[in-house]
Amino acid sequence: MICSWKATEAESLLANQNSLIRKLKKACCTLFSKLEELTGKSRSKLQQLHLEKQHLEETVKSLRARCSDMEDQCVQHGLLQQRMKARLQQLDHHCRSSAQQVCELLAKQSQLMQERKMLSEELRNQHTEVPNVAHTLSS
Repeated sequence: MICSWKATEAESLLANQNSLIRKLKKACCTLFSKLEELTGKSRSKLQQLHLEKQHLEETVKSLRARCSDMEDQCVQHGLLQQRMKARLQQLDHHCRSSAQQVCELLAKQSQLMQERKMLSEELRNQHTEVPNVAHTLSS
């Protein structure tokens, strides 16, 4: 009887162990499936993040190049502006000098016109005096 009881107890224990092993196998399979699913999702997300990273790196590279080009253009525009400002100052100086010369020439022309007018009047006066002197001499 003890043997039979031990055999029954052993069979019961074995059945419980087999049941526990099946439950553990089932739990392991479920956990493994979830692990595979999460791994797949993680890989997919990682790939997506890698593509986004590449896109952002290309965008940053492009923007840096544009920024560098714009900085170069800014420097070139600054230099061009300085040259244009210097040229405008030269032209302004030349215009002022030309205007001064024109004023001097106009003043000289005015003076010469006055002298001409005076000489013309003098000449007219002499012409009127010469016939009067000749007329007085002949009388």
